[in-house]
Amino acid sequence: MAERRRGLTIGGYAVVMVVLVLMAIASYGAFTVSEFQRIRAEMDAASQQAAAAEVGEAMDVLLRDADEAAGRFAAWEEVRQQIEHPRYYPYWRSYRMLESGVLPDYVIDAEVYGADGTALTELEDSVLPHRVATPPPPAYVDLSSEQPTLLVFRSVLGPGDDADVRGVVGLRIAFTAPLKRSRSYVYVDPDSIHFAASDSSTLSWSDLKSAVRFELRRNPMSDAVSGLLSGTVANLSIVLGIFTLLLFPALVFLIVRPLRAISTHIDRLKDSPGGLVLGDLAGILPIAETEKIRESLNAYQGQLVDVHSTLEEKSQELWAMAHHDALTGAKNRRAFEEFMHSLPQALGDRDIGVCFALFDVNHFKAINDSYGHSVGDQVLKVIASRISSVLRKGEELFRIGGDEFAVVLLDCDESSALRIAERCHEKIVGHDFGKLGVREPLRISAGLANARIDDLDDLQTLQWKADVAMYRAKRPGHANVVMFNESLARDSEGLFSSWVNTAVYDAVVYGKGLVMYYQPIVDLTEGTVCHYEALVCIEQDGEIIQPSNIFPVVEARRLEVELDRAVIRKVLDDLKAGKVRSGTGVSINLSGPTLIHDQVCAWLGAFEPYLKDFRVMIEVTETALITQIGLANDNLSRLRARGFDIALDDFGSGYSSVRYLASMPVDVVKFDITLVQGLQDVGQANMVTHLARMILESGHHLVAEGIEDLDMLESARAAGFGRGQGYLMGRPAEHAKLDRVTFDNVTQFPSDRLA
Repeated sequence: MAERRRGLTIGGYAVVMVVLVLMAIASYGAFTVSEFQRIRAEMDAASQQAAAAEVGEAMDVLLRDADEAAGRFAAWEEVRQQIEHPRYYPYWRSYRMLESGVLPDYVIDAEVYGADGTALTELEDSVLPHRVATPPPPAYVDLSSEQPTLLVFRSVLGPGDDADVRGVVGLRIAFTAPLKRSRSYVYVDPDSIHFAASDSSTLSWSDLKSAVRFELRRNPMSDAVSGLLSGTVANLSIVLGIFTLLLFPALVFLIVRPLRAISTHIDRLKDSPGGLVLGDLAGILPIAETEKIRESLNAYQGQLVDVHSTLEEKSQELWAMAHHDALTGAKNRRAFEEFMHSLPQALGDRDIGVCFALFDVNHFKAINDSYGHSVGDQVLKVIASRISSVLRKGEELFRIGGDEFAVVLLDCDESSALRIAERCHEKIVGHDFGKLGVREPLRISAGLANARIDDLDDLQTLQWKADVAMYRAKRPGHANVVMFNESLARDSEGLFSSWVNTAVYDAVVYGKGLVMYYQPIVDLTEGTVCHYEALVCIEQDGEIIQPSNIFPVVEARRLEVELDRAVIRKVLDDLKAGKVRSGTGVSINLSGPTLIHDQVCAWLGAFEPYLKDFRVMIEVTETALITQIGLANDNLSRLRARGFDIALDDFGSGYSSVRYLASMPVDVVKFDITLVQGLQDVGQANMVTHLARMILESGHHLVAEGIEDLDMLESARAAGFGRGQGYLMGRPAEHAKLDRVTFDNVTQFPSDRLA
């Protein structure tokens, strides 16, 4: 059933709508004001540019007038006379030069120089330099006094066609006041014209233009428009806000009130499905739609009362069909799996024994083939009936396969379980199957396995143990009812086809011969060991069974969860024994079925005391097909929150690389050896490098697997891998004592350093 969506009430949505409308009005007003301010700023910027051009033009005109005044002064005949006869120059300069009208009023002082650039006479009251360069320098500004002045120099030439330079004239001009009154400014406030301070005592005229400062004339029209627009926006926002606030009570009265009445009526129907009628919703302003809803709801309620009893009967029938075997009447495998899953919760804290009994019809295939499926079906029905007649009250019979039946006996010790199973066998042996046309005697084999309800590990393996016991019961010379014991897994040659299978079962069930080897995962920059990957092996009769021979048996018998539990316990023992160096880490591979197991977080919780000294990484083997990806992600997220690292192993070789990487909470991505070897291939290196960089940019750490030589190491470094694993850094060993691999400029790593 889909989870019920929680939402706001109708009134809540109405409030949200009003708030959104008010926010929209405010946003519109703010946007309008912002746009006006932007336009105003653009206009001010344009006015600033025009004002700068206006002042610059006025300064150019002033400089041109000053230059023309200097030219007229240089061309004055009396100036040439003074140069030729400088005896009377002081008198002429004091009483004639400034009073003659040749020089404009804004000229503060003037000076006449000889051909060598020296003033005709050195006077104390002169404010011009005593000596100038020849030819004379260009005009410049003197900033040494309180008011800046302009100094302009011109050469004095001979009369007529005589172009010889006879001397030089210089003018000192006060230009600030003339600049302010020289023209009618449109954009500039002339009284505000001034010049920025400078560290230098002189400036060129062009530099002075850069230092000019001024303020713009105020624009009354612009201020008036701005005020008018701001007032208009404010008034419009107030009007719309008041309208919205008035609309809210009307909305509540016309729509919310009848809808809330309908909702309340529906809530009442949950507790009392029949006999309730929704009354009038109209009020003084009826709404056609709500009235139609009321009429339809009342009509539907009447129909619902009629079908309620029929629906309940059909529901019970469907549940029975979904959980019962149509042929034998026993419960089916679906009901069995639900029962086993809920068994620990159903019994709670009751400390009782649980016995799993598995029944199998001997040679049923031969009976089916000899007498036909119709007779075979009748045989199964009789067997189910005989077994059910022996069971105690409350115990259910499950058909979990073609001719396999199972019973879970609660609060039952071994002797009681054996008696019940033997009575079932006697009931079946004592039945006359000749009535069905079966001439051969018909027997069953029963395998039993006991566990305590509080031992979840044993509960997980009950069916497998019963299966082992049942196979022993089928062997010639053995009783038809067998209780599982520890020797059965070692001695059942009929169940295990080879010594490898025997070794695998011993290791999984009893931990016998299970050995963990640890291979370092090394930081390729600093040489520190980040983690040791725990690799499982089995020692049997002096030989080592490799993972390549272990996992096919595990997967065929669906022992992935049991093997992972055994590995977890073994790694914990190794940490306690100090086989892994403190300050490093250990990574553990988990299968798909274990990742979705509801107890995986509890199993791994035993590592939490070691997290302060070790980094523990959970490696999700990408070659494992994980069908319940959501449940796996929930478990991984909980483990990650507790401090575990999560790695995606064998990236690039499994079912759905990108899907796992995109959906799982992964910290580390381990590139499969086939991808790492691709770095040596010109055609594949570019693709692998781009893939590595893309994953790095997404925030993951990268591990290159299978690094066996220096060339592969260099290729992995160049592609961006920060960590590496392979025989070049160290082979798997039972003791993981090294915390660093020392290398300089890609030194060959000894393969036995971690042994």
